[in-house]
Amino acid sequence: MIQIGVGFQPTNAPLDGNHVTAQGLHGVLFHVLQQADARGVFVEPGRPAPKPYTLTPYYDTEAGALAGIRLTAVSEPAARLLSAAWQAARRDQWPLRIGHAPFTVRDVAVIPGEAFETLIAAPPEPRVGLRFLSPTAFRQGPGHLPLPLPRNVFNGPWRVWNRYAPTTLSLPADWLEWCDAVVFVVSHAIQTAAVTISPREPPFVGFVGDVYFEARSDALLYLSTLQALARLAPYCGVGHKTTMGMGAVETLA
Repeated sequence: MIQIGVGFQPTNAPLDGNHVTAQGLHGVLFHVLQQADARGVFVEPGRPAPKPYTLTPYYDTEAGALAGIRLTAVSEPAARLLSAAWQAARRDQWPLRIGHAPFTVRDVAVIPGEAFETLIAAPPEPRVGLRFLSPTAFRQGPGHLPLPLPRNVFNGPWRVWNRYAPTTLSLPADWLEWCDAVVFVVSHAIQTAAVTISPREPPFVGFVGDVYFEARSDALLYLSTLQALARLAPYCGVGHKTTMGMGAVETLA
């Protein structure tokens, strides 16, 4: 697993955050991959979920300008493709554009993350905390549910683990049912937030803020799995549209 920080250098004026859409960021990513001839099966838009990467924008909080993006990858092939593509964009100073605003890549930082083997060795503690950094919501019929129900929160990391972790590190088959029965939200400070996916779509409404979960159980293997999935969440995101900047999280002490 890795994190990739990509800093943007505006060609003219700063990249106004008010004009940045999730669809626009996604388009920049696939333009870079196409330029690098790196649109492999690990990042193709038609690949079934869960995808092995996420994308999150970050902003200059004072100016409100888009400063760059953070990418994560949970599989080695996806990590290689993403890292090589953005390194090439920086090295050769490819002209890029989001909306009508041109920019180039200023810098690329590749930060190794934890291995699945390290995550599964987490101590079996009953309590975990997550900070939801970007709007998070879960598919529910024709709409979205912007609430941190434990099973919904951990379903994404659970699916990513089962898809990309070594088969020797399999999790209990009934873990989600266990989570649904014994894991509860014990405190939170969340609020709703809306972002523009595309000018042609209604805003995406999710929640942001801090949530603590606690398991009312002493099943050590299941508690270790809870900790492992919480620590995986920053690399795979939570909820819907994680490849467009939604559902970005970090762990809380």
